[in-house]
Amino acid sequence: MSLDKDFFKQFEYQKIVFDGKEYEEPLRYYDFLRMVAYFPASTKKLKKYLPSKNLKLLKPFPGMSILFIAVFEYRDISNLEPYNEVGIGIPVELKTQKKKYQGSYMIHLPVTTEEARKIGVEFSGFPKFIADITFEDTEHTKICKLVHENKEILSIEFRKLDTDFRSIESNSFTVKGNKLLRTPVSIQSLYGMTRQKRGVSLTLGDHPISEELKELLLNTESVGHVYEPQAQLSLPFAEEEYEL
Repeated sequence: MSLDKDFFKQFEYQKIVFDGKEYEEPLRYYDFLRMVAYFPASTKKLKKYLPSKNLKLLKPFPGMSILFIAVFEYRDISNLEPYNEVGIGIPVELKTQKKKYQGSYMIHLPVTTEEARKIGVEFSGFPKFIADITFEDTEHTKICKLVHENKEILSIEFRKLDTDFRSIESNSFTVKGNKLLRTPVSIQSLYGMTRQKRGVSLTLGDHPISEELKELLLNTESVGHVYEPQAQLSLPFAEEEYEL
């Protein structure tokens, strides 16, 4: 099974010069790994992180919402050096007068290169900072460790899953200045998902973000996870803005 070779032909590109270097937008992520774990979290506490009254939590049960931890190993990108990333975020919905959008709002988004940090912050308002993110591969699992300023934030181990081809459209919501931004993303991948609770092992460290997660999570047992060993992504800069 392979990905669609013509995936990137559907998008129109423009050249942008930033920090003395030329890029093409949308950015093309030709090859990366993504794994996402979903955890039960306090609805009351998560609401405090939403920057706009127009963003709503996706609540599966009364009093409980979902917080996710997503890890990325970006191996081949147009115009950018390879880098790793960890996203700690919330599934949300934005309702406008014309349309309803579902996607994610990131609380923290550490990356391993200054180039990725600068572009994400400057053009889309992503909450990126530099950290150490490493991966370890075993026969049946993939492990990611996140360390910042010599303190471990977390270590998370995902069980590998069988995959099928999938293509999805989603949105990332961010804040820049006094505006809520929406970034549409298009992904195709080899996709596996399970709702079994034993597929992820999460260990939290002693970093301030670790303590933050301990406050938000109802427990560290996941309610499901996604495994995408090969994926492609078209990532434009933020396209629409709304009042907070």
